[in-house]
Amino acid sequence: MKRAEHKKSGKEVAVKIVKKKELSLKDIELLKREIEVLKICQHPNIIRFYDVFENSDYIYIVMEYLKGGDFFSYLETKNFKIPEDRAK
Repeated sequence: MKRAEHKKSGKEVAVKIVKKKELSLKDIELLKREIEVLKICQHPNIIRFYDVFENSDYIYIVMEYLKGGDFFSYLETKNFKIPEDRAK
């Protein structure tokens, strides 16, 4: 992931950069499915999808930038023990 500025909106965004040469056909299908799911999901607890670009070497998925890391990293800092209410 890279942090960037979205040219159209001026917002800070996260860009997932995927190297095409490293993908199998199954990986490509899974990535396409991930993009389609992100396009239709509109929920405050799901990262917002903005755009997707590709060239001959890479696929760039532009998403909402969220500070603080991912949920797995948070769980690691808590030794994977958090109250159910906090996990919600």
